[in-house]
Amino acid sequence: MTNRINNITANISSQNTDQLKAALAEVSTLSDLSSEEKQELAAAISTTFYRDPGDDAELSQLIDQSESVLASLGAEVAEWMIEQLVEADAESAEHFAGALGQVGAPVVDLLRSWFDTSRSDDYAQINLLLAAGHFTDPAIARILPEAVRCAESSNKQVKSAALYCVGRIFNRIPPETISDADRTMLFDRLFAGLADPSPLVRRHAVRAIGKGVRHSYFTPEQVEKSHNAFRAILGMDHFDWDSAFIVRSEAEYQLHYCQHSSQASENLSRGRYHQDFSILEKRELCANTYYFKVNAPLLAKKIQAGQFIIMRPNSDSERIPLSIAGWDRDKGYIEIVIMAAGRTSTEATQKNVGDSFQDVVGPLGQRSHVTKYEGACVVLGGGYGTGAVIPTARDLRQLGNKVYGVVGARTKDLLILVDELKAVCDEVFVTTNDGSVGIQGFVTHALEKIMAREKVSMVLAVGPVPMMMAVAKMTEGKGIEAWVSLNAIMVDGTGMCGACRVTVGGKTRFACYHGPDFNAHQVDFNELVKRQQMFVEQEKIAFEAMHR
Repeated sequence: MTNRINNITANISSQNTDQLKAALAEVSTLSDLSSEEKQELAAAISTTFYRDPGDDAELSQLIDQSESVLASLGAEVAEWMIEQLVEADAESAEHFAGALGQVGAPVVDLLRSWFDTSRSDDYAQINLLLAAGHFTDPAIARILPEAVRCAESSNKQVKSAALYCVGRIFNRIPPETISDADRTMLFDRLFAGLADPSPLVRRHAVRAIGKGVRHSYFTPEQVEKSHNAFRAILGMDHFDWDSAFIVRSEAEYQLHYCQHSSQASENLSRGRYHQDFSILEKRELCANTYYFKVNAPLLAKKIQAGQFIIMRPNSDSERIPLSIAGWDRDKGYIEIVIMAAGRTSTEATQKNVGDSFQDVVGPLGQRSHVTKYEGACVVLGGGYGTGAVIPTARDLRQLGNKVYGVVGARTKDLLILVDELKAVCDEVFVTTNDGSVGIQGFVTHALEKIMAREKVSMVLAVGPVPMMMAVAKMTEGKGIEAWVSLNAIMVDGTGMCGACRVTVGGKTRFACYHGPDFNAHQVDFNELVKRQQMFVEQEKIAFEAMHR
């Protein structure tokens, strides 16, 4: 050992914090060190990594400083550092890894060679992966094949360390450093880790994918796939949640990065999985009744004819049930019709294109009963109920049924969606109470004409309760299957609260869960009318308060 470093190494090895501090500062001033001197200094400096700082904040800071001082000795001591790294305990290995990361690109190939020569030593592989995760130089991308190989290890500790390493590399180098093909390979390997038997591996797979999303490593399709996988882990879609809390908590943390990434990429998944419930189109159908086209791709993907949603227009609004008038699964939107009747529905109709509804829940309820019938099918829409019968009419016709549509209103100015219903029916009848257009009278008059013309096997009526009662009475005992859609008072929409109780066939049913379509001949309409009038007075008070 040369004389000029004798005192330095002695002071570094001492237990005196002030001496260590002075010695580290002195090393930083040295120049023209020989290889032998660097090796001696490296050995001395590394002893600090094995100290326990306890509550001594200053010693802890000096140990971290030792990493930088060791790194300043350069690539000449890298081989020695790796030799120490692969044998070091977890805490000390962290410091050797940090020093190697600071040396950077000159030691990447050396690190790669150690991966190859240490393949049979799982402990060594774990510490080498730890070191790779500390590099910030883009050259570390050359290590990724080794990380992928380790991710396929039978040892769960090696596998999780590999996924952890990949996530750290995502944090440290720009995505353009890695080819598209290699990024796809990395994504596939990480995604496979989500199904690993070990919760530790699954957790690090989620974390690495989240970091890849955050730093734009993945394609929009891969981000969407990640988003859906995280939702599955959390049990948000198919109740297929992960049994391990550490995996679920990690997925919950990373989930919003998928959402943020979609916003940053503009069209990444807007209309695919990102649901902001923004209004894409609005038009007035008649006085106080409006058509809305709403961005809701997940809903559009799953909705079926007859199902409904519960919507809240503003953060302080009540929740109201709404029927679905249509959807486009590819473009990711749903269509709804809202009549401004009370406070909440009025708040909803005041929204304009570009605004968003606060939240939408669905699809809820059961799909309409559709099958191939012997006779004709008739769908009847009263007022805003016309929108609700359009999807069912379409499905019935696609099954080969002859479908008649009936639209009724008090006067021609209140008729809505007639052309839209014509597009999915063989023939459409229009009725108005005042005879201003079509058949003078009610929808039942049109139904009567159809029943006189030919055999009717099935009827669906959606609209005001008196209209549905009349259809039920008219078809009873005539061998006609009759259905009515009951939008009773609803709160949660999943059958939990019981607010939408209806009596059907002498049994209590929930309109939101068992319906909304029920056998018209079994519904207790008298009870339904009473329930619908329960909160009329409170609704008046709320509506008046809105205009104060």
